[in-house]
Formats: sequence, structure tokens, C-alpha cells
Amino acid sequence: MGEVEWQPDPQLGNANDDDDDASVPGKQIKSKKKEKRRHNKWLSVRRCARIPLKLILAIVTVYVCILSSERYFYYWVQTTIERTDVHVSEINFPAVTIIPMDVKNLNTSEQAQRLTRVFNMARAVLWQTPDAPRLDKHSFDAFPEYADLNPTTLDIDTLFDPVQYSCKYFFAECTWRGKPKNCCSIFRSVSTYKGLAYVFNSLRCDSPDETWPWSVAASGSLSGLNVKIRRNQHYFDLNMLGVIVHEPTQLLGHSIAYSTEERIVIPVEPLRFTAEADVKARPLNMRRCLFESEIVRLGQSRSECIYKCHVQYILERCNCTLVLPTPLAAKLENITDPTEYKGQTLCSVKHLPCFNNNKLSLFLMSNIIEESRENIFTTVDCGCFPQCDHTQYHTSTYTERLSSEENIDSLIEIDVYFQEETLFSYRSMLGFTLLDLMVSFGGIAGLIMGVSVLGWVNAILDRFTCCRQPNDG
Repeated sequence: MGEVEWQPDPQLGNANDDDDDASVPGKQIKSKKKEKRRHNKWLSVRRCARIPLKLILAIVTVYVCILSSERYFYYWVQTTIERTDVHVSEINFPAVTIIPMDVKNLNTSEQAQRLTRVFNMARAVLWQTPDAPRLDKHSFDAFPEYADLNPTTLDIDTLFDPVQYSCKYFFAECTWRGKPKNCCSIFRSVSTYKGLAYVFNSLRCDSPDETWPWSVAASGSLSGLNVKIRRNQHYFDLNMLGVIVHEPTQLLGHSIAYSTEERIVIPVEPLRFTAEADVKARPLNMRRCLFESEIVRLGQSRSECIYKCHVQYILERCNCTLVLPTPLAAKLENITDPTEYKGQTLCSVKHLPCFNNNKLSLFLMSNIIEESRENIFTTVDCGCFPQCDHTQYHTSTYTERLSSEENIDSLIEIDVYFQEETLFSYRSMLGFTLLDLMVSFGGIAGLIMGVSVLGWVNAILDRFTCCRQPNDG
């Protein structure tokens, strides 16, 4: 047989034609250029499509970051319950101030009786006692001879011999934490309120006890301060007493208990407030409290600030300069200096109707002054802030008659105690710190745009030839 010659398959030969053509140098270059143009075209389309998408995501990121930053700048401080089982032994017992509000002069002379009535009227107006709403124009016009008398200078010394009005005659019996005490050793006589008020456990009185403020470890009646006061003094009888329960570091209290009954019971419900040091970084109008260093710099406590605000309110409404008691006025930066209010007269008994119409107690520690008239409700905010670490003493007063027959109309008993053995403690803290803000910004940018600090650094470095990463092949 003869040899058969092998011939290539026609189909295979046709398939290799392109390869043969591609192997030609000119055709190979044209093919690569065509492929590159096609690739660049789709790359440009993708880049153009990403621009509006990136712009939208960038706007969304900025908007969400702004919402997050509002928590930092406007809602940074929050008050939360720190503890619900704080024992009363961990806080100070409140200061207690006792003031004669209404007296009956045993001197039957006409002059003594009229002066006593002026004293009681001035005391009712300045303290806004329950007798104040009953005063009318006839009551104020009944004493023309005392029209120019300064109402704040009227005190017990004006009516009686101060020797007869002393601690040993005023108090009959005192008990502290269930143990009898010498009343004159635990009370201090102060003239701040004009009337020789007696104060217990206060750091703002003259010559306070070095161990004040004191504390108790129990609650309930007779567990705190219990005092008995003689209603029948030597030259006068006590018709009404005012009792102020306040912080030992303050001059005034949130409320004043007035009573004509034989027994005044004042259960105290305290609330403790604290603040962490980082809160001081926020503006005062946001944290709404003062740290001790700021109080020292301002030179006045919250009660002094409120007192000054109330006096200024009277000055604006009644157009007169009120002369305050000397011990307190010295601490208020000479607010009562008449030269400070040129062209105004000194307040006197004839200005008491104006005081009473405004229904403002000069000695009540209220930060809000009500100006409401008929159906219009308006208030004035004194803007006096408490200390960041302080205790509020809320009271609910009730009165009753003594059961013992021999005590009726002879003694007035005052019982101040903690109602419960535990209390709530609140703490102001930073709800959103600078670190939280940074983490929030980073999380928002990573979630929406998928960027990070490392990604931005690499993108910047890739712009420089020396820092570019080498391509494979």
C-alpha cells in the first residue's frame, strides 16, 4: 500500500486564521487599542455614575453628623437616679430657724398696743403670713404716726426689753436625737430676720457650733429636733410662730410653716443631688448648678442671690430703697446703700400696701416670682442656681393640739424629723462626651460612605508616586 498523506481539518484551519491574523504585529496592536478604548469608556461611565451617589451620601452623612452633634452641644448633661437607698445618716440634718411672727403685748397702754399692731402688720406683709390676705387699705391707713417708720427695723427689741427676751426665757425644753439638751447650747440668736430669730444647725449664723452640721441615724417622731417654747413670755404672748427648715449652708428655706396651734409637726423628705466634675465644662444655663469654687468667686450663696432678687423686685415695683438687716446686708455687697438707687426714697410703713399687693415674701427662697393678674399668668425668674452638690429638704407640715391639759395655752411644741430612713440620690453626668461624639462621627461615616481614617491616609499617599503600591505584572 502506498503512504497516505495527512491533511489538516478545514474547520481547524479556519479557526486558526484569527490566531494567525492576531499573530501579525499590526493587527495585534489595533486589537489592544480597541479593547482599551472599550475599557476606558465603561470606566468613565462608572465614574460619572458614582459622583451623584457620593454627593448624596456625603450630604446624608453631614446631616446625620449634625443631628448627632446636637446631643453633644444641647443635651449633654442629664440627671439620673444614682441610688435609691441612701441612708439619712449620710446627709446633714436640716437647719431649723424659729421666728416670732405675731405677738400680743401685755402692756395695755395705747401706744404699746398700736406699735405692736404695726409690728404684727409689718411681719405679716414681709413674710406673707396667713394674716397678709386679710389686710386692707383701712389696716394700713390706721397708723399715720408710723407711716415713715422702716418696717424692717421693727423687731422684738423695739417693743420689749431685750433682757426679758432671751434664750432662757424663750425655750422651755429641747431634745435632740431623743436626748435632753440645753436649748441655749444648741440654738443661736440671730438678728438677720429682725426679731431675734433662733437658729439650729446653721453654718450661716453668728458663732456657729464647730461640730455643725449634725446628722441623725433614725426617722420618725422625736428622732430629730424637738423643742418646747413658752407661749407666755414676760411681757408678751406668742400668737404665731414661723418655722423655716433649710439647708445648713443657706439663709432661707423653700417654705415657711406658720402656726398658732400648740404642736407643729414637720416631717422632712430630703433629696440629694450630686454632679461629676466633668459637668463643670458645660455652660451654666445647661447644667443649672454651681460648683463650690464658682460660689466662692461669686461671693454669694443661692439664698443670698434670691434675697437680692426679691429686694430688687420690690425696688422696681414700689420705687423705694429697702434697708435690710445689717448682718445680711453686709453679705449682699452693700445692696441697700441708698446712694446706689439715687432719686428713690427709703421704704417705710406707707409702702407696705405695695409690698402686699405684689404678694412677695422677702424671706422665702423661691426662684420664681409670680406676677399673675386676673387671667394673665406671668413670672419672673431670678436665675439663682443651687450648688451642684446639695440636699433639698421638702416638708409637709401639720399642726395639732397637745393632749396634756397643763400644756394647753402654755407651750408650743415643734417636732422636726426625717419621715423615712432612706432617700433618693440624683447625679448629674455627661450624657454625651467628646469621645462619644468622635465615635459617632466615625460610625456614621463608615456606615454610610464606607470610609475610615486609614482609608483616607492610603488614598492621600497613593497620590504620590513614591508611595503608590506596585501593580502585579
